Amino acid sequence: MHKKIIIFFIIIVIIIVAGFMVISGNFSSKPERPPQISISEEEWDFGKVKPGTQPQHKFIITNKGNEDLIIERVWASCGCVQVSIFDNRILPGKSADLQAIFNTAGYVGMLEKIIYIKSNDPEEPEKKIKVKVDVEHQFKPKINTPATEWNMGLISQGDILNLSFTIENQGDADLIIDKIDTYEHIQYDNALPLKILPKEKFELIFIYNSTNHKLGDVKEAVRIYCNDPITESFVIRISGYIKEKEAPEISISPTGAIFDLVADSEAGAIDKFVLKNSGDDTIKITSIRTSIPYIVPLRSKLDLNSKSEEELNIILLKDKATGQIKEDRTEEYLYLTFAIPIKISK
Repeated sequence: MHKKIIIFFIIIVIIIVAGFMVISGNFSSKPERPPQISISEEEWDFGKVKPGTQPQHKFIITNKGNEDLIIERVWASCGCVQVSIFDNRILPGKSADLQAIFNTAGYVGMLEKIIYIKSNDPEEPEKKIKVKVDVEHQFKPKINTPATEWNMGLISQGDILNLSFTIENQGDADLIIDKIDTYEHIQYDNALPLKILPKEKFELIFIYNSTNHKLGDVKEAVRIYCNDPITESFVIRISGYIKEKEAPEISISPTGAIFDLVADSEAGAIDKFVLKNSGDDTIKITSIRTSIPYIVPLRSKLDLNSKSEEELNIILLKDKATGQIKEDRTEEYLYLTFAIPIKISK
């Protein structure tokens, strides 16, 4: 009997110990669970901000799984949003900070961008965060130049050209041109600073003097500085080719005129000469007259531009000529006085 009691107690002890071990094992072991990403906010509104500011926010990324959460990459849908994470490996139950900075320079109005987070979470390998911001309107100038290049083509050494460029202010604040950088052959007459009102245009004139420029290609530029926050300066390129200047050359045709008092009309007769300048300089004729008063030129002087021609008409006053001409045939002359420039340097 005593032996049976001892065996009974041994069996009871074994059952109690086995049960305790099972229960203890159930409480001490955790269920297997992969990494799980959780974010403090999946949408963030920075609200209304002033232009040019950089609002920022810190998101908290937490690993709710039982294995390490690996952040493989973070990026944004726009370069205006900069994102950075301070720890790419997040232990179970731990967290890491994700910093987001929104650069509003150049933007206005409501903006919405997406931040992407790629991780080893099997359920959500790519997590998204939506960020919004409302950038206040800023009154500012906006420069527009329809043309930023000027090809002068073939010019002669010594030529002086006026180059016109249109500058337009498309903004809603005054555009200020406060500085212009030029080469030695380029000048301008406008006083700086130059103010262009909103929605207005201005013709900026540059004077190109090729007198001391060497023969051959021209490759020069003008840089203009302004208060446009986006385009603080821009370049106007000037090109062309300079050749040796041709000497002035004038031709007159015909070389004479014939009037017939009998055949011509009662009032008088008109004839003309054509004066042509085939050179590169303007020829100034400062005086046009005749040897007798009954032959009258219709112009007293003229400027004969380079590569151009002009007509010069003369009139025979028949009523005056008839009383003064005694011979059957007489010869008179047309006199042209040319001004030839003489330059003196010191």
